Amino acid sequence: MKKTLLPAICCLLLFSVTAVQARSREPYKPKHELTVRWGLYDSEVFDSNWNWDWEWSDESPLERYNKGRYYCDDKLYTQAVSLSYTHEIKRWLAMSLNFSYSGVSQNERLTESDLIVNTYRKHRFAVFPSVKFTYFNRPMIRLYSAAGFGFGLKREKGSGSSNYYTNETRVGGQLTFFGVSVGKDLFASWEIGYGSMGFLTICGGYRF
Repeated sequence: MKKTLLPAICCLLLFSVTAVQARSREPYKPKHELTVRWGLYDSEVFDSNWNWDWEWSDESPLERYNKGRYYCDDKLYTQAVSLSYTHEIKRWLAMSLNFSYSGVSQNERLTESDLIVNTYRKHRFAVFPSVKFTYFNRPMIRLYSAAGFGFGLKREKGSGSSNYYTNETRVGGQLTFFGVSVGKDLFASWEIGYGSMGFLTICGGYRF
């Protein structure tokens, strides 16, 4: 029994090693990815903070009374929502095109009636290419980092006219310090970075 079992195990091991070597010699087929992201975005870090704080110095009692008639709700954040298309060039190198959006809103109300009299809004858009470096690439798991810079736009409406927005162009982009992707065709990812797509990001996507 032992004499027949030992040659069978040796043949099985030899077959496994041969199959792995043959697979490793196969040329790598670059993939395409479509990825949707939602990331935590810190408005106080990336933008100068807008608020409803009143300047009380050098104001008349009537002006102070009028300002005391209003109060503000908490700010509402969409966080950062983004869409990316990625094309692999090699097993370890890929290029991406990214679109991201994040927004903030805050209502100002009358103290007596809670009626909304004004709404502050801020929208941020960014479009930028990025380079992705995959330093561990397996069918079910990948570890990577990425960096990209491009065009950004901020639209902001303050306490003035309800239809008046100010526009400001700026640099958009993202540095991804570490990312891990789990899945083959359908995959989920988790990233730590800094920029237009947030500093802590969860992702879902399709690879084809």
